[in-house]
Amino acid sequence: MIRMLANHGALALAVALGLAAGATAQTRQLTIIAGGGVLGEGVVKAFVEPFEKESGIKVRVIRDQVSAAKYMLQKQSGNIDFDLAGNTGAGAIPLFREDVLEKIDYGQLDKALMAKLPAEAKKPWGVQYFNYAFVLGLDEAKFPPGKPAPSNWAEFWDVKKFPGTRTLQNAELGIQGPLEEALLADGVPMDKLYPLDVDRAFRSLDRIKPSIRKWWKVGSEQMQLFQSGGVSMGMGFDGRFIALTQAKKPMRIVWNQAKQIGIYWTIPKGSKNVKEAHEFISFAMRPDRQAEMAKITGYAPSNPDAFKHISKELAAMLVTYPENSKNAYQMNQEWYAEVGADGKTNGDRISQRWNEWITK
Repeated sequence: MIRMLANHGALALAVALGLAAGATAQTRQLTIIAGGGVLGEGVVKAFVEPFEKESGIKVRVIRDQVSAAKYMLQKQSGNIDFDLAGNTGAGAIPLFREDVLEKIDYGQLDKALMAKLPAEAKKPWGVQYFNYAFVLGLDEAKFPPGKPAPSNWAEFWDVKKFPGTRTLQNAELGIQGPLEEALLADGVPMDKLYPLDVDRAFRSLDRIKPSIRKWWKVGSEQMQLFQSGGVSMGMGFDGRFIALTQAKKPMRIVWNQAKQIGIYWTIPKGSKNVKEAHEFISFAMRPDRQAEMAKITGYAPSNPDAFKHISKELAAMLVTYPENSKNAYQMNQEWYAEVGADGKTNGDRISQRWNEWITK
């Protein structure tokens, strides 16, 4: 009887331990703000679903963007409800400065994978998981082979030599917009852009302003403008132009003077799942996962080994492909985040000036 009770006790203890282990495993979770549209789709298919399957960590996905205001409000309230989000350097640097972002612990990340990444992909505040670019896109129906077409921003600004409807991005956020393009059009070399001469940029924008049909704000507007035939040329996300081509609206991308920007995984200060966030970052930097992200989104990998898993046809359409990147430049996101004596960042001042200029 005593032996039976002991056996029952042992069994009960084993069951209890098993349930506790199961409960512990179930508590491993992660909440990611993945972005909307094709970006969100890429994050889910290339990273989240295979990560869940391999790690057993449950990932909750929010298909949206996160604003700097949300980071600040959650830090102040102490109620942090997400663990990872994509961010530009211009957006992340001020948050890191305000102690709103966790410092990335590179000791927790896969050292072999990190060694493959270029230096600009490894920041104290984030790890770059893809690149995109603002490029000059041409509607091939308006610029068929053999027809003269603009090959740089100075020629885009030349409305007499290259007539046609045009679009440029709105700069109301301050950390994006056509200021670099305006300076390139005015003769500033790519390697001399920063610090931006903002006065000169706005004088250049004054010249092109009457010829711009629409100053688009989000990528879906860019897509609609070209899909409908409303514009024949303009500034846009490279991935959106690739998507248009795949949707039977052939676009030609001008890689010359492309403005390359990285998107980084950032972890909010106070995240409840910092360890799991680092595990996810390592997973997302694997070359095969980076390649899958590129196939879904048309955005370029930050791990160069990803090109071993990408077709030559797709590789030739990505900004980090060597033949394309040699004609591109990196947007200086640190410059946009610099704070002046007035307490405002360069991006803040551009936003204010743009919103005054665009209404004149």
